[in-house]
Amino acid sequence: MRKSRRSSIQAFPHTPYAFRLTFYVLHLTIILVLLGVPVSHGWIDGTPYFFDHFPGLKSPSAVSSAPAQPNAPQLAVGDRKSFFSINFNTHEQYIVQATLRAVGEFCYVFVEDLQWRRTVHAGTVESVRRAFDDTTPADARRGIYQIETDLFGAPPDVDGDQRIYLLLLDIRDGATRGSSFVAGFFSPVNQQRGVLRHPEIGIPVRSNELDMLYIDTHPLDAGSDEGLGVLAHEFQHLIHWRHDTNETVWVNEGCSDYAIFICGYSVQGHVGPFERNPWISLVYWPNGTQSQLAHYGAAYLWMLYLHEHYGGPETIVEIVKNRANGIAGVESALLSRGIGRTFSGIYADWKVANYLDDTEFANGQYGYQNERLTLRSDGGHRSYPASAENRLLDSYAANYITFFAGGGNSELNIAFESDRRQPYDVKAVEFRGEQPAAVRDMLLTETGKGNLRVPNFGSAVEKVILIPSVQPQRESQGRSLSSYAYSARRGGKVEFSISILPNPVHQRYWDIIAVPSDSIGVSAPRITVREGAAPIVSKLPMKAIQDGAIYVYPLYLSPEVTPENVGWQVFFLDELVEEGDLKVK
Repeated sequence: MRKSRRSSIQAFPHTPYAFRLTFYVLHLTIILVLLGVPVSHGWIDGTPYFFDHFPGLKSPSAVSSAPAQPNAPQLAVGDRKSFFSINFNTHEQYIVQATLRAVGEFCYVFVEDLQWRRTVHAGTVESVRRAFDDTTPADARRGIYQIETDLFGAPPDVDGDQRIYLLLLDIRDGATRGSSFVAGFFSPVNQQRGVLRHPEIGIPVRSNELDMLYIDTHPLDAGSDEGLGVLAHEFQHLIHWRHDTNETVWVNEGCSDYAIFICGYSVQGHVGPFERNPWISLVYWPNGTQSQLAHYGAAYLWMLYLHEHYGGPETIVEIVKNRANGIAGVESALLSRGIGRTFSGIYADWKVANYLDDTEFANGQYGYQNERLTLRSDGGHRSYPASAENRLLDSYAANYITFFAGGGNSELNIAFESDRRQPYDVKAVEFRGEQPAAVRDMLLTETGKGNLRVPNFGSAVEKVILIPSVQPQRESQGRSLSSYAYSARRGGKVEFSISILPNPVHQRYWDIIAVPSDSIGVSAPRITVREGAAPIVSKLPMKAIQDGAIYVYPLYLSPEVTPENVGWQVFFLDELVEEGDLKVK
C-alpha cells in the first residue's frame, strides 16, 4: 500500500518538529511559472570543484581536533576581515570584504559587506547562528553543530579556534535565472598552509587557514530552511575531511544530504529531480560543478536506504570515518557493522525500492519510512511484440520498462541481452492491479542473455516492470556505458521450422533457414556450426529477413571440408531448438 508522505524527522521520533509552510512555497512557485517568471532549478554544492581541481590535498600534520587555543584570535561583532573566495566561472580567487555580524558558541557569522542589508539582514544572521548553535527542526535543544559532531565526530581545527567561520556571500558561479546555482561550499584549500597553485591554470591560490564554510546569499536565502539545510550539508564536508581527505564525491555528497536529513531539513529539492531522472548513475559524478540535481538525490536516497535498512545512523557514521573510498568504503563500513551483504546486492534491492517505495510489501524491503517516491518510468508497452535495441546504461544506473497487459489472458515472454561489456542485474516486478505481487530475478547467462516467462498475463498479472541495471564489481574512474536490448511477446512457446538448402549454383554454399511460429522481436535465433567436434561458428545470430518472418544463416564450406561431417544447432533464448547435419530434408 502507498503511504502518505512522512517527514524526515520520523527517524528520530522523540524529537519535536516545527510545521513547515511548504504548501505556500509550492503555490507561489506554480504562480511564478504560470506568469512566465523563471524559477531557480535548485542548488548544487561547490565542494566537488575543489576535490576535482585540487586532488591529493592532505591535512597538515600539525592539525588536530582540539578546543580553542590561547593564541586563537579574540573577535568581536563589528570586526572586519578579508577572505579569499573562488569564482567558479573563471577559476580565479578574489577577496571578499566582510564584517562579523554574530558570535555564537560554535560559530562566527561573517557577512560580505556588499550583501549587508541587501540580501542579508539581522534576522538572516540570527537564523544562521541559532540553527548552527541552538536549535533545528530535528531537535529544539541542539543545533547543527551538536547534532553532526555528536554523530560524526569533531571537525578539524586548523586555526586553533573551536568556532567555525561561516561566510555569507554572493557566490560567483555564473548562474542565470532558472539555472542551478552553487549554494555553498567547503574548500579543503583553507585547510592548507600558505599559497598553493591552481594545477590547471597555474595561478596562485591562497588559503584562509581557517575552518570555514561559504553560504550563498543570492539567489539562496541563507536564513531560510533551504539555506540552513545547505549549512548542514556543508558542515558534514568539513567533518568528513578530517576523517577522509579524498573520499569519492558521490559518497561525500550523499553523506552531506543525509546530514540535512538528520538535522530535520527537507531534501526534496534533490529528491524531486531524481524522481524525474531515476536512470542516473549512483556512482558516476560529473566533474566540478557540472553535476545534476538528480545526482544528489540518488546519493542521498542510497544513504537513507542504508540508514533505514542496514543499521541506522551508526552505519552512515562508519562510512564517514572509513578511510576506504567509494564502493570499497561502503562495503568495508558495512562489514565493520557485521553486515556481510555486497554493495551490488543492496543496490539490486535499492533500485526496486526507489520504484515501489512500499513499506507493507515484502517486509518493507522495498520501501522508505522517511520519503515517498514516485519515479518516472518510460511510456511503456501496450501492444506486442515489443522491442528496443541499443538502450544505454551507466555503471550502477537502472532503467524502468513497463509492460501493460490490457486485458486477455496469455503468457508474456521477455527476452534480454546485454553487450557483455559489464555485468547486469535484471529484476521484474509483477503487479496485481496497482499493488506489487512479486519481485523476480531474471537469470542471465555468462553471455548476458536471459528470458522470463510471466504466466496469466492479463488476469493474475496486469503489469510488469522490468528493471535492468549495470553492476560492475569495481568502481570506474569515469563513465562506463553499456548497452542492452530486450523484446517481449505474448503467447506460448515459439516453435521453429528448420530447413537446410544447398545453393544450386555454388555447391560450397548452404543456407540454414529458421521460420518462427510467431514474431520474436529483437531476440534472433542463434546458430552453432561444427566440423566434427571443432566449432566453425558458435551461437552466432541468424539474419532476419522479411521483417523477422524468416531467419537465415548462409554457410560457406571450404573445399577441404566434407558436408557430411558438418553439424549444426539452432538456439532460441539459449534453449536448443533443433540440431542436425547438412543432409537435405
